[in-house]
Amino acid sequence: MTPACFFENDPSRALWRRAGAEGVGTALLLAAAVGGGLAAERSGAAPAIALMIAASISGALVGLIVALGPVSGGHFNPLISALQWLAGERTGRCAAAYVAAQVVGALVGAVLAGALAPAATRSATAGSLPFGASEALAAFALMLVVFAVARGAPRSTGPFAVGAWLFAAILAFPSGSLANPAVAIAAMAASGPLALTSGAALAAVAAETLGALAALGVIASLGVRPAMVQP
Repeated sequence: MTPACFFENDPSRALWRRAGAEGVGTALLLAAAVGGGLAAERSGAAPAIALMIAASISGALVGLIVALGPVSGGHFNPLISALQWLAGERTGRCAAAYVAAQVVGALVGAVLAGALAPAATRSATAGSLPFGASEALAAFALMLVVFAVARGAPRSTGPFAVGAWLFAAILAFPSGSLANPAVAIAAMAASGPLALTSGAALAAVAAETLGALAALGVIASLGVRPAMVQP
């Protein structure tokens, strides 16, 4: 079935899986939105706040809709789900589950972004608990987007979705969203803002690994199965 924006590919998929995708996606969207605003606020440049929030939301939405849209439709907004119900395009039970998941996900994402805020700058807090948590979340989100796109969306959308999500995550996550053990290891030899101590780099690798494994578990729970590929 050809993917259709805001409509899931398989309406027969268990409702809890589809609503779960809406909850996870909305949480990540709010984490990017709130994180982008906090990052702009820390910069002290008032005009940049609206721009960074807009960039974070826009980039996150592109990546998340392409990645999770085939599972749930990629709403992440109760208005879309409710209006589809009013238009007779979705059952009341499904719409209610979507809206509940979206609201809970939004609250979780906003709280999570606020909890990461103590890692205000990478250079000052690399190796701290907030830095590690930021890298775990960054890796979780990136792997979620990568694997969901690879398994459910048209292959040509992959680079676009991953790039858009990373654009948002780099702005929004206090650690700068390395989300890549190779980058973290190379940062030990780097100079400038990217540089990390060996301890901080190893901590980042550990956090990224945990986040990636968590993403694989969520992808499996949402029922996003690998497509058949030719060897």
